[in-house]
Amino acid sequence: MIKVKQIIVYVFMFFILMNSYAFAQNAEEIVKYRKNIMKAIGSHISVIASNVKGKVVIESDIIPHAKALYLSISSINIEKTFPSNTSTNDNLKTRALLEVWKKPNEFTLAMNNSVKKADELLLAAETKDIKLIAKALGGLGKSCGACHKIFRKEK
Repeated sequence: MIKVKQIIVYVFMFFILMNSYAFAQNAEEIVKYRKNIMKAIGSHISVIASNVKGKVVIESDIIPHAKALYLSISSINIEKTFPSNTSTNDNLKTRALLEVWKKPNEFTLAMNNSVKKADELLLAAETKDIKLIAKALGGLGKSCGACHKIFRKEK
């Protein structure tokens, strides 16, 4: 009877260890996923900015990238993309500060503001007026910067 109890305890401990290992890997994968989303957002912004600044003139790229940018930002599921235990305090390669989880309402407001600014950029892009696009891009940049200032660790 003792051996059966020992086996049950060992099996139980094994599953606990495996679940904690799976969570650790999941946390690392979530951080990679989150970084990829932010890189995609940054890439779309760079394409639009290059056109606005006149570094390249491929204006036909502005609207598709503005749409992709809006979709990238607006589709972020904060709860799943920023789960607890995925901050700089959790020994992960991330710049997400603990403030994300300490101030969830502020973080959500900041993210929602970026969604609003991305929508304004898309509307400006559809006018094809470079000055309006530049202004809207600046507004998005400010909203991203405001969020990063509070919720992202500096390099």
